[in-house]
Amino acid sequence: MKIEWIGHACFRLTAQDGTVAITDPYDESVGIDMVPLHADMITMSHEHHDHNETCMIAGKPVIARGAQAADVGGVRVRALASYHDDVQGAKRGANAIRLFEIDGLKIVHMGDQGCMPDDGAIDAIFGADVMMIPVGGTYTVDAQGAKAIIEKAQPACVIPMHVKTKRCPYPIASVDDFLRLMGAQDAQPVGVLEITERSAPQGVVLMQPQADEL
Repeated sequence: MKIEWIGHACFRLTAQDGTVAITDPYDESVGIDMVPLHADMITMSHEHHDHNETCMIAGKPVIARGAQAADVGGVRVRALASYHDDVQGAKRGANAIRLFEIDGLKIVHMGDQGCMPDDGAIDAIFGADVMMIPVGGTYTVDAQGAKAIIEKAQPACVIPMHVKTKRCPYPIASVDDFLRLMGAQDAQPVGVLEITERSAPQGVVLMQPQADEL
């Protein structure tokens, strides 16, 4: 499969059979242009405008919102209930952690995770091949909170997201604090991550968003 970071919390996941899933597409308020995208599936972690904008995505995708699961071509996904804050949703509501099965790989998209997931969610995502996790703070867990989740869930590979980039106006941190905390200061951004069951990377992978600059 192939992973590409579009920007913010939006990724394009492409299975070997060509099935394309787009996660958390954003609107113009993010300050980052949306590149032209076509999808067979769209998943949303929650219904905030920077995570649920579909008008720029071509095709006739199946859309999985909230707790909805979906199964299209080579991509299967389910949702794990969690929260957008650390007070059980009282500030920002619910968040759906997305657990994908693609080409024999376990891929986790944490959405706008705002707290340590409960034990049931941790058990479900434990040992993922890839975890995409917010690290920018303010609206989600920060670098330290992300590290705590990673230590408990033990994914093989971690991709930081939902961080301050050159055109993003949100008051969130850059990826630098997270990289320092994880001992990955020398990580060089990659545009595309191609993985198989036999070639999943280890540790932090810094991706270059297609629609912005770090």
